Amino acid sequence: MIEKNLIKNCVCGNTTDFQKQNLHGIDVLVCNSCGVVHQELINWTEESYLSFYENDYHAKFQKVKGRKTYQENYEHDCAVAEKRLAKYAQYLTPKMKGLDIGSSNSAFVHRARSKNLDCWGLEPGHDIGDNAVTIRGSIVSANIDTNSFDFVTMHDSIEHIVDVRSTLQNVTKILKQSGYLILDLPDYWIESGYHHWKYIEHLWYFTAEQMQTILKDYGFVVIGVDRPIPGKIVFYAQKS
Repeated sequence: MIEKNLIKNCVCGNTTDFQKQNLHGIDVLVCNSCGVVHQELINWTEESYLSFYENDYHAKFQKVKGRKTYQENYEHDCAVAEKRLAKYAQYLTPKMKGLDIGSSNSAFVHRARSKNLDCWGLEPGHDIGDNAVTIRGSIVSANIDTNSFDFVTMHDSIEHIVDVRSTLQNVTKILKQSGYLILDLPDYWIESGYHHWKYIEHLWYFTAEQMQTILKDYGFVVIGVDRPIPGKIVFYAQKS
């Protein structure tokens, strides 16, 4: 079962003991060790999945789905970024250095910079975002110095990542001591979050309780949890 699946390691490290189910029309594997659910994508490799995000996801795939592209959504995303930054003001102060993982069209990075935050984007897509403020690649592949950021933001990105374990390990490394991780993800397990069960796109279906445990396991103290809109959860965590 797991040998042909894109994800071969649960976030808890389990590689062998899973139960197959279909939830909300998505074939998934449920970890019998920790209960975390991830999507079963057969005959995809990490290389083909990365290529999908590098070349197809932000424009071609969105058009196939009948959606606006991420570039077309730039003004909307700037407005969302302003609301996010207003919420983050209790943690982020001017001149702090930050990294927005999965920065897409750079809307959040641009608005953060307008608040005098030294914010940068990290984005695998070649066809999206502002090259002047974007590091291309993933946190695993990019050459990022340890202890170099005061904060990391992940807006609707962790659920798209194949190797969550390595990603969070690297987030811990690049953050300074007591640095902040602000992580936004879908609340899949309530009715208003059911539409986030998406084939190909969303690989992981964490519960709020599971995410709190995972963050603790990877060296964070959760200092706040917010549900700003129905179907979304935001975790505010600090490197311990």
